Amino acid sequence: MSLSVVLVPLALGAASSAVSFALREKVEEGVLYKIETNMKDEILLEESLKSFGCNVDLNEESFHSSIGDIQMAFQQQENGTFSGIFNESVSTEEAQEFLQDVQKEYVRLVQNRTYEKLIARARQEGLILEHENTTDDNTIQLTFQVKEKLYNE
Repeated sequence: MSLSVVLVPLALGAASSAVSFALREKVEEGVLYKIETNMKDEILLEESLKSFGCNVDLNEESFHSSIGDIQMAFQQQENGTFSGIFNESVSTEEAQEFLQDVQKEYVRLVQNRTYEKLIARARQEGLILEHENTTDDNTIQLTFQVKEKLYNE
């Protein structure tokens, strides 16, 4: 089985673009169906797809990726989230399973980016990392020592 992915970023006012119109028309005809996600960051979504072996190609209007012959697209909705759009030949169960896997990778990437930003900011603020623990559900718990700053009055 192979998979081809198209990611279509849409601004609120770009609903008239040919790509978004064609996708919407195919969804209405029942040739394609849409599954909503809570993913919002195009770059992290691209990285998540690449981690599954998808080849990703970004151009001005769409975001293409391929890993075989099954067609799929991602289209950004007005609320900023991306919806996966699948051909009717792909079972809903397979599509949902794929999106769940992509979502897990996306969440892992968000957590890693947040962790890196937090550690960098803590260093800037003079905090010292005393303890780091990762729980069974991959939650990262950090304990910092706060350096006391002395101010001259």
